[in-house]
Amino acid sequence: MKSCRFYLNRALMVVGIVLGLVACSQLHTTPLSTVDSGPKNSPDQGKQILSDNAKQKRAEWKTKTFDEFKAQTYKEPFEGGKYIVNGDTPILNEKLLQEFFETRIKESSNSREGVRTKLTVHQVNGQDAVWNSVEKQQLTYCVSKTFGANYEKIKADMEAAGNAWEAVAAVNFIYVGGEDDSCTASNQNVVFDVRPVNVNGQYLARAFFPNEQRSSRNVLVDNSSFQLDPNGKLSLQGILRHELGHTIGFRHEHTRPDSGTCFEDSNWRPLTSYDAFSVMHYPQCNGKGDWTLNLTNIDKNGAACLYGPAQGFTIDTSICQGPDEPPGPIACGPKTETFVGQSVAKNAEQTYGPFMVVPGTLVEVVMHGEASPGDPDLYVRFNQDPTTTAYDCRPYLSGAEEKCVLDVPTNGTAVHVKVRGYSAAHFNLTVTHTPTH
Repeated sequence: MKSCRFYLNRALMVVGIVLGLVACSQLHTTPLSTVDSGPKNSPDQGKQILSDNAKQKRAEWKTKTFDEFKAQTYKEPFEGGKYIVNGDTPILNEKLLQEFFETRIKESSNSREGVRTKLTVHQVNGQDAVWNSVEKQQLTYCVSKTFGANYEKIKADMEAAGNAWEAVAAVNFIYVGGEDDSCTASNQNVVFDVRPVNVNGQYLARAFFPNEQRSSRNVLVDNSSFQLDPNGKLSLQGILRHELGHTIGFRHEHTRPDSGTCFEDSNWRPLTSYDAFSVMHYPQCNGKGDWTLNLTNIDKNGAACLYGPAQGFTIDTSICQGPDEPPGPIACGPKTETFVGQSVAKNAEQTYGPFMVVPGTLVEVVMHGEASPGDPDLYVRFNQDPTTTAYDCRPYLSGAEEKCVLDVPTNGTAVHVKVRGYSAAHFNLTVTHTPTH
């Protein structure tokens, strides 16, 4: 699963790689000379071997079960620990892991191979997973004092990594030092927490995407991130630049399955032309950058295209793809509608709305559980009724505490809400929206 492969004529050496795992160029201690170093294949032959190996692995997965996949997936060993896929991408719970397996592993056997050809933003069911117009200016975080001797370093490097993104895009990472004594996943006074973990090098660090709920919004840094080769190019600051890219919605420029090749699923949207030097692109995976993980010109413009430019930064409009149209005028102020004492049976559905909305405004849908709430799932969609496979927001958590906050798109006229019973459930629901009249 953790592999940086050098294809030789008579031997294949596997060593640890990637930000989410262990950078082979920085931490590997076994010299390459220990490998049988017969004549090397050409780059084209190496790519063909990677491709053939990937096809074989995908074919093998067609016959495997979710239980087999789950058994081979690393899960963080602490309370609230998440499953880790694609090196440093966390999955909150087993029902989301099963969905990942069914939609990304089993059904991706015919997906295209090779690195994708765009700088991309993460999507959930076809919609960009990004911070809304208010949230992007309030990305507050704390840094746990349990970093101990590394506390001052992680604070300084987090600030520098945040500054790199703030210099180009209209986002604002705000350090709230007063929350450091209680910097946990349950701290509701910050958007996300930065904490140390010890996962024995399973990843150097991992983060989250903007669509995640508060308990999942963590930047976790393994002890190995403080043990990098001081003469190497990989640094904690570079790692954090990469991880903060995830927190504002950027996908890897590739992902790496067990087969050791680069591939991508379908949950992304192009922002720019392909950038092999990107901060979100691992160098060893057909990338051309290095382990400094600095933002490239395309990274900078991609972030500015997505969130708007930072003050003083001018977007190169030739790089951006698909700019949004400005929203229309607002007709009246926000309105909150409340539904109390609601219930739903297992596999049954309750629908609410449609609620009229104005493009460019915010919609907030909040579900709270009552006593013994069960497990209802919230679905929200613009202009049409949501389904289990078509929605704009679906937290899909265990329990009844779920929330969706969305910017109304330029073509949005109404928002539709549905609650489906993963198990029988009781809940209250509030919908806050700006109607047209």
